[in-house]
Amino acid sequence: MNSAATSGVASRHDLDDAALGKYLQETESVPPLQLPVVSTKIGYGQSNPTYYVDDAAGTRLILRKKPAGQIISKVAHQVDREFRVLEALGTVEGFPVPKVYTLCMDPSIIGTAFYVMEFVKGRIFTDYSLPELSPSERRKAWFSLVETLAWLHSIDPFSIGLEGFGKTTGFYARHCNTFTRIEAEQSKIEDSEGKPLGRAHEHYDEIIDYVRKNLPGDRYVIVHGDYKFDNVILHPTEPRVIAILDWELSTIGHPLMDAVFVVASFWNEPYKATGSRSSSSLSKVSGIPKADELMDRYSEIVGFDPRKDANGRDWEIAKIFHHVRGSTITHGIQARTIRGQASSEFSHLYFEYTKSGLDIALKMVREMKAKEASSPKL
Repeated sequence: MNSAATSGVASRHDLDDAALGKYLQETESVPPLQLPVVSTKIGYGQSNPTYYVDDAAGTRLILRKKPAGQIISKVAHQVDREFRVLEALGTVEGFPVPKVYTLCMDPSIIGTAFYVMEFVKGRIFTDYSLPELSPSERRKAWFSLVETLAWLHSIDPFSIGLEGFGKTTGFYARHCNTFTRIEAEQSKIEDSEGKPLGRAHEHYDEIIDYVRKNLPGDRYVIVHGDYKFDNVILHPTEPRVIAILDWELSTIGHPLMDAVFVVASFWNEPYKATGSRSSSSLSKVSGIPKADELMDRYSEIVGFDPRKDANGRDWEIAKIFHHVRGSTITHGIQARTIRGQASSEFSHLYFEYTKSGLDIALKMVREMKAKEASSPKL
């Protein structure tokens, strides 16, 4: 577990605190601050650099910024999209998101675009077996995680001003195209010696082609895109979600994206995935619900069962694409690492995550192909 109030470490992404403090003090939507302000990089995370911003009176805010340097993917690191969805969801009474104060697209202040939001005090768990909690608390925390996701998926995006935030059809087809293009671009990135990164996996094309031929049917919701325990804050003493963080990948899209993700630690167990976020097999940890219990509760809230569309085929395809997407993202972290842009000291771990995820995706594709070949033709 990491406390949301700790884990600040020094970083090469140093900010101009004087310019930042002046900007914040002159921005009416930001709470009153007493200069000077001091920014401290939060060490956990691989994407948009995040900082504590503390003023002389002890007021703490959170700043998220676009990374410095050339961005490989045009769809990544759009802090203005993060700000927009947080601002919109902040109008939904009781919905657990931090209050956002200001978006600054002017790179002259601290070098890149950024936004500032409130600091939410609580607990962030990076081990999904939740070893610090009692069995009863683990059960409640997991249900809170899934119930909050179902609440998000039940909000009409157009009722809160998210017109144009994403398309309502063709979600998986577009994402196949997007990630294929991104993977190709990333593979050409060269290190300091001129050596290209190379493909994410030798069978990447086979995997993505199978998904393209078996696209899930259309549904749409507000998709978080990276919904997991280490992107939510739990109450300081209670096992319930009080804030959802890291909206960089959010869009209007298919609910399967988040639904498959939130229980991935369960269905990935047979594959022994590298980079598991649990120190123990979740199925063996006292108090943790079964994946089907969690998805039953999700289905009850949203009004449909994502495991049953197309007789369960859509769910299986979404699981395959979960690994395609995740591994393409970690492949991008590899690319940023060899360029010197990655925003975490743990970047080296993602080299093995990329291959592991796509190995699993390939195995799932081959299993489904074998099942299809053995099924009687009607």
